[in-house]
Amino acid sequence: MEQHQEADERPRARVALLACGALAKDVAEVVARCAWPVDIHGISAFHHMEPKKIVRDVETKLADLSQRYERVVVVYGDCGTFGALDDVIARYPAVRPAGMHCYEWFAETDFPRLQDDEPGAFFLTDWLVRNWDLAVIRGLGLDRFPYLKDTYFRHLTLLLFFTQTQDATLLDAARRIAEYLDVPLEVRDTGTGPLERILAKLVDSALPVGI
Repeated sequence: MEQHQEADERPRARVALLACGALAKDVAEVVARCAWPVDIHGISAFHHMEPKKIVRDVETKLADLSQRYERVVVVYGDCGTFGALDDVIARYPAVRPAGMHCYEWFAETDFPRLQDDEPGAFFLTDWLVRNWDLAVIRGLGLDRFPYLKDTYFRHLTLLLFFTQTQDATLLDAARRIAEYLDVPLEVRDTGTGPLERILAKLVDSALPVGI
């Protein structure tokens, strides 16, 4: 009987990653590559249209996950919550990477220069290119009110694509987006290395020595 119980009892992960849906695929790739003994949970990427929903759902998830894990790494930037997300995280055994948004993570040490030299840059990731029509065109109502494009993007000067995969289809889609916005396109093949380096600092410090 004891042997049967032992066979059924699996070691429980001590750390959970609570990831934005826009990063979930990349987070899963990093976790698999690093063989981290963690569990991944997600929240809809489309909440970025209404950041209050990010705060609400992160708190709901943390209330549950904090009962089951020793640490939760919240894979979000501030994402337009103006500190409200950090206020929630502070109430739980949870942390998040520093930064305003994931684009800052992918830009790494070049981000301060981009802020100074390219204040009119608009950032893309693989997820946003894949979901451009749903997240931006429909999400901002541009399918119904196309004249709003000038209102939203009048100060745009550059489209900067941080790509996690060398996918020709996504590159073609990014070029079409640049044509739609009528700005130059710059492509940086970041891969998922920047995300790994950001998360490793938070995950490794929570795992037992030798894991």
